[in-house]
Amino acid sequence: MHVTLICCPFKTSFGWYASSLKAAIEKRTGHKVQWVASNCGCGTPMAQARRFQVPREQYDYFEMLIPGDVAKQTWERPLRLAARVVFTYLKARRYARLSRDAEVVHFHQILNAYGAKTLFHWLNQPSTATRIVTVHELDRYQLEDPKRNRAYNRADGIIVHCEDMKQQLVQLNVPEDKIHIVLHGTDLPVPSPGNGREGIVFYGGHYLTHGKGVETAFKAMRIIKQRMGTNAPKLTIHGQYGMDLKEEAVQLAESIGVANDTMWLDDIPEEDALRLYQHSQVCVLPFTASFAGLAASLAAACELPVVATRKAGLPDHLGDAGVWIEENNPEQLASKTMELLSDSRLSQEIGSRLRKRAEEHLSWERIADRTLQVYEQSMKKKTAAAPSLGWGRRERAIVEGHGDS
Repeated sequence: MHVTLICCPFKTSFGWYASSLKAAIEKRTGHKVQWVASNCGCGTPMAQARRFQVPREQYDYFEMLIPGDVAKQTWERPLRLAARVVFTYLKARRYARLSRDAEVVHFHQILNAYGAKTLFHWLNQPSTATRIVTVHELDRYQLEDPKRNRAYNRADGIIVHCEDMKQQLVQLNVPEDKIHIVLHGTDLPVPSPGNGREGIVFYGGHYLTHGKGVETAFKAMRIIKQRMGTNAPKLTIHGQYGMDLKEEAVQLAESIGVANDTMWLDDIPEEDALRLYQHSQVCVLPFTASFAGLAASLAAACELPVVATRKAGLPDHLGDAGVWIEENNPEQLASKTMELLSDSRLSQEIGSRLRKRAEEHLSWERIADRTLQVYEQSMKKKTAAAPSLGWGRRERAIVEGHGDS
């Protein structure tokens, strides 16, 4: 099976996801997976510095101008928006051209160059490949006009990481029978001794101050500090947020009185994230929206107890091993966190349950198997539909993998 991934190539959470999935599929199938990518325009430090997830020569990578939204003069804005539309279309065509020999093309929808505009243009391109879309994030463009989401009908299969995202797509009139839930995977590091752990970790994702519950986390830290005094742990924050959002969050921490109790790691490579989670005592994820599957999977793999809301894909990934709290409830978050900090036996018991869940459901091998099942099911449906679409023998042979693609 000739598989192509279209995804962010940089050292972001999405580049990490793609490289891990790619390696696991190659291990399972014995076939090389192509990776098509471009600059994205997200503005994160890793993307701006072109810090690639794997060596650049391993991609089919290209650069293309991405006009900014910010205009110095009012008259410039419509011109910039029009230019973005043109370049988005050209980028989608380039993606299609570079992946034209694949049997399965798997597009990872994120934002910017991998957002809904580019995706929908890409789905409009003629193709005999089975086209799979993983929806990591929804963007404003598709939410402002739900009718635009009809473009998903041209995909042969759609992958999401949690039930919440599936229901959002169903509400946007995406056919439910095309949607498959595949959890966010994780590496499984060798279990480390429970001693030597310290501190609380918080994942801020792409948009630190939107839907992550960072204000709740800061207020909980203030309560913990008041009750534990000098024994209160530090809060460590990491994620792919930009400096503007960090500055906003730092000011919030200062206003709540926990700036000196907060450490910022910002955008860190996966190996550093694994070490952080292996050496932390508690992970807090008081999300109200967005997606927290990456942090939940990491925590589970590292036997790290998680105090979380039942949002953002957290129930899907933590199962019955999460320590649950209500949304926007810093008192409850502080109480549950302190309980875990003070009870090592409870923490170890929860950590062991999480590790077992990671081994059974969240390893990249499991995720690759589930993803390959989606590929195969979607290919069969596409092949079965080929006669009704008026395809000839050569086109059907290409989809079935027997022709000269």
